[in-house]
Amino acid sequence: MANTFNIELLEINWIDEVDDQTDLCAHGNVKLTIGNEVVVDKTEEMDHWNLRAMGMHLLRTLKDNHTEKNLVGEHLIPCCGHHIDFLENEKNVYIQGCFTGHNFWVRHEDKNVELTTETGNTKIWLNFEEYKNVILDFADKITDFYSDSLPRILPEDEYDKIAYSKFWEEWNERRSEWKKNAPQQRV
Repeated sequence: MANTFNIELLEINWIDEVDDQTDLCAHGNVKLTIGNEVVVDKTEEMDHWNLRAMGMHLLRTLKDNHTEKNLVGEHLIPCCGHHIDFLENEKNVYIQGCFTGHNFWVRHEDKNVELTTETGNTKIWLNFEEYKNVILDFADKITDFYSDSLPRILPEDEYDKIAYSKFWEEWNERRSEWKKNAPQQRV
């Protein structure tokens, strides 16, 4: 079995495939493999994912384990991420979606990362640097998509506006921690 981990961005777009400035969520398709097991790809019935939420959850796994008992988000690969909640004194936001998505488990040990598919059929060990580079490459593609799109029009609701800003604050902080001089995503 190959000790490989790969995320291939197949498609990224706004939900209606039009750059509607009120659409805050990048969606699309990915092919994610762990070892020889395909965790998700475009051949599924449900073939689009909330890539913004996926990117955030994956960025969190650079520091935190993601296990069945200690989730960094409902799913690492969520269908939806339509609502963001926050607590005033917390840095992390909570991304609420539907209950559809995929997981794999991430556990840090020394300078390595153990990845286990949700099925339990595949378990691999990677050097942390290799894992980190795959995650940052994926996050960079999402950041570039937002940067290359028209500026988003924030919701009128003050809570939602603050939540969206807090999302990008957390995103930028997590990315910058691992990637010095990373361009900051504008809100």
